[in-house]
Amino acid sequence: MYRVETLSKYDFFKDKIRENSMSHILDSLTGVIARPVIIEFVQEMIRQRIPFTLAIIDLDNFKSINDNFGHDQGDEVLKKVSGDLIDYLGDDGLLGRIGGDEFLMINFKYLTYDEIHEYYEGMCINDTVFRKALQLNGGKTYISSTIGSANFPNDADNYNDLFALIDKALYRGKSKGRNCYIIYVERLHKHLSVQKLSKHSLLLTMKNLANAFDTGENLRVALARVGQPLCAELHILDCYYIRKNGEVFRFSDGICIGMADDIGNIVEGFSYHTDDYSELEKLCPNTYEMIQKLQIDTILVVRIIYKNKDHGFLLCPGEYIRRLWQDEEQALAFFVGRMIAEFEERNAL
Repeated sequence: MYRVETLSKYDFFKDKIRENSMSHILDSLTGVIARPVIIEFVQEMIRQRIPFTLAIIDLDNFKSINDNFGHDQGDEVLKKVSGDLIDYLGDDGLLGRIGGDEFLMINFKYLTYDEIHEYYEGMCINDTVFRKALQLNGGKTYISSTIGSANFPNDADNYNDLFALIDKALYRGKSKGRNCYIIYVERLHKHLSVQKLSKHSLLLTMKNLANAFDTGENLRVALARVGQPLCAELHILDCYYIRKNGEVFRFSDGICIGMADDIGNIVEGFSYHTDDYSELEKLCPNTYEMIQKLQIDTILVVRIIYKNKDHGFLLCPGEYIRRLWQDEEQALAFFVGRMIAEFEERNAL
């Protein structure tokens, strides 16, 4: 929680504190700066032409924390994250809360792309702020965030344009699978549309996947053709189909690369995902051996169910530890698995 002595370092807040109590300046739950005040502060820094980096920080899958653990535990997560962010930011800037699970960070020290890139990386390693597990009443939850960032005055010279850029960068991060930070770069992001990024249609994606799959004259070709758009949606390099007998086929070329006939020992429900392979090594040694050979950091395994029967699994490899697999991503994997199961009943590989 911010204190008078911390905020009084800024002339803007000296005046605010004289005019108002701290309860009017700070967010009542987290103790960071309240939405209208942090926005006014940013606008004042722009008026004074003081350079800074601005970022929206959005907690990933926060709704699921409230749903699974209760809103009181969700509040505890917000307070914990706020405290960690304040400690990490230190005297380099200030933090405000602008929405339920959204924060606005202003940083006066790190202004270049390389500097802020390293700064955000530091937030996401060694359990500093994000990409770490928190113990809550009822179990553990994994905390990560998506960050959109831009610089004043290099990227925009007024508040509305600057906020539009960080909002665009945030949605770009969400479209890439969340759990990442996007620093606005004009040549990369200028022509991106928030509307297109935020209204990406799951129905249209499923239609495109079905069209790609249906053009395959055999399963090997169908896997290759559906694999390209599927991997693009999931932000992975390849995908694997595990048949009911345990044979593992790579989507990109349809080649059988090994056996995972024991994967069912660990997938109890619809799906399974992990980056901790200790349990997998014990219960599924064949699958573990294959994953080690492929050098996969984290996996999502989705059970293929068709006509109330198991027809194998889809295995999706993540490229970095503790990836968050979204419900929509799991739904797409299940959808592709269903198409494969239907094809298998009609044809042979």
